[in-house]
Amino acid sequence: MSRKSYPNVNAANQYARNVVRGKIVACQFVIQACQRHLDDLMAEKSKSFRYRFDKDLAERAAKFIQLLPHTKGEWAFKRMPITLEPWQLFVICCAFGWVNKGSRLRRFREVYTEIPRKNGKSAISAGVALYCFACDNEFGAEVYSGATTEKQAWEVFRPARLMCKRTPMLTEAFGIEVNASNMNRPEDGARFEPLIGNPGDGSSPHCAVVDEYHEHATDALYTTMLTGMGARRQPLMWAITTAGYNIEGPCYDKRREVIEMLNGSVPNDELFGIIYTVDEGDDWT
Repeated sequence: MSRKSYPNVNAANQYARNVVRGKIVACQFVIQACQRHLDDLMAEKSKSFRYRFDKDLAERAAKFIQLLPHTKGEWAFKRMPITLEPWQLFVICCAFGWVNKGSRLRRFREVYTEIPRKNGKSAISAGVALYCFACDNEFGAEVYSGATTEKQAWEVFRPARLMCKRTPMLTEAFGIEVNASNMNRPEDGARFEPLIGNPGDGSSPHCAVVDEYHEHATDALYTTMLTGMGARRQPLMWAITTAGYNIEGPCYDKRREVIEMLNGSVPNDELFGIIYTVDEGDDWT
C-alpha cells in the first residue's frame, strides 16, 4: 500500500518556513501569520491544545480548486486549470486544514486576506465558494457572494458559474444545476447565489464570500451573514480585499482585529488573517 502524498500541504508549510527564515521577503503581518501556523503545528502535540492540522482536508481543498478551469484571459482560452501559488496554498491549507480535535470540524470561522490587485482573488474565492457548496459535507448548504453592488457580487459568482459550466464532471458528480443567476442542488436544496446590499435576517449561510470588503460603508452585510451562520456546523466567512483608504469603514476595523490577533494582544482562535503590504518605513518605490 503506497503512502499518501501531500504536495500542496508540503508546499504550504515550506512557504511558511521560508517566510519565517527570511528566504521569502515579507511584511511583518505575513511573517506573523506564518509563525502562528508553525507554532500551532508544534502546539497540536499537546493535549491541552484544542486543534490539529488535518493534512487530508487541507490537501483535498487545494486539489479541488486546482481542478477548476481559468475563466479569463489566455489560460481560459487554452482551458488550463488553476495553479495555486505557494502563498495561495498557504491560505487555503490553513483555512481548510485546521480542525477541532474532537469533532474534526473546521477551526477558522473567519478568514481575512488582504492582497494587492491582480493576484487572482476572485478566482480563488470562486473556488472556495464552490468547494463549500459541493464538497464540504453540509446538507442544504447556502453559499453567497456578497457585495454592495451587483457588479461586485458577480465578480465571484460569475467565474464560479463559468467553472461549473465548463466542468461537466463537477456538475454531474454533485448534481449541480447551473441557472442564469444562481446554482442549486435539488437533492438537498443547497444553493449558491450573488447577494447585494443588506441581506436581511432570513439567511443561514454555510459560506459567505465578501469580495473587496474595503468598499463596504457599513458592516451590515458582513455582520448579518456572520450571525446567520449559527445553525451551521462549520461555517466560513471568507473576506478577501485589496487595501482601502477608508479608516472609518468596517474593513479597517476587521484589519485592526486581524493585526491585534497576529501580534497576540487580542487572541482569536477562530480567526485566520494575513495582510500583504509593506512595513511602515519600507521604501516601496
